[in-house]
Amino acid sequence: MKLNILLPTDFSENAQIAADYAFSMFDSSQIKVVLVHAVVSPRSTPGMMINLTELMIEDAERDLANEKIRLEEKFGNTGNIEFHAKLGYLQDVVPMFVKAHRIDLIVMGTLGENNLASKILGSNTEHIVRKGFAPLLAVPSDAMADESPRILIATAKDEIPMGENLEHMFSFLRNQESSRLGVLHVLTSDNERAQKALQMGAMQIRVDTEQAETPEEGISQYLDKNEVDMLVVCHRHNTRLDYLFSRSTTKKLTGSIRVPMIIMPG
Repeated sequence: MKLNILLPTDFSENAQIAADYAFSMFDSSQIKVVLVHAVVSPRSTPGMMINLTELMIEDAERDLANEKIRLEEKFGNTGNIEFHAKLGYLQDVVPMFVKAHRIDLIVMGTLGENNLASKILGSNTEHIVRKGFAPLLAVPSDAMADESPRILIATAKDEIPMGENLEHMFSFLRNQESSRLGVLHVLTSDNERAQKALQMGAMQIRVDTEQAETPEEGISQYLDKNEVDMLVVCHRHNTRLDYLFSRSTTKKLTGSIRVPMIIMPG
C-alpha cells in the first residue's frame, strides 16, 4: 500500500517547492504521485480556440514531463510518478482526480493571493473540505522538511480529530521514528479545561494549551512562542474550528501561518 498524493502544479517555483517538500517529508519509495495541470481554454473564436487549447495542452504535457524528470532525478522515485494535463478549472479538476486515483493527500504551495493554492484555499476550500475529497497540505514558499519534524495537531475538543486518518498518513513519513507529535487545545473561555494527553492509536500524545479569544488567535500565539514544523487542523461541523474555514479566514490563516499546514476534512 502506498500513500497517493495529488500535486496540482502551475510550473512555478512555489509549486516545485511544494512538490519537493512532499518528497522530502514522506518516504519516496512508499508514495505514488499524480502531477496535474489544469488548462483553461482562452476566450476566442471557436476554430481558433480549439487550436490554442490543443497547443496549451501540448505545452502543459511537455512541462509536466520535465517536472517528472526533475523529481525522479532529485528523489529517485522512478515509476511512481504520473502526470496529466486536464482541460478545465482547477476547482473542478482536483475532485475528479481525487476520486479517480483514490488520493490520500493533496499538496499545494502558498504564496500571497495570486497563486495556485489561493485558487483552492480561497473561494474553493470550503467546498473541497466540506465535501471531504481529501486532506490538503498547504506548503509555504520557504518551507523545508526537518529531519525530526515537530507536528502539532490543533483541536478544540478532548480528542484528536480524524485520528485514524492521521495515523495512517504519518506512517508514511520519511523519518517516522524521529518525528515528534504534539496536540494544541485552544481554550476560548475561562471555564474550559484540557486533558494532559490524548490517544492516537497506540500513542499517548501530550496536550499543550493556549488561551485566546478565537482558535485562529490561539494557534498563531502558540506558533510565535514554540518551534513547530507542521500544523494540522481539522474542519468539522459544530466545533469552534469551523471558524477557521470560512473563506476569508482560511485565506488569512494560510497567508499568516508560515509553516506547512494540513487541513483534514471531517
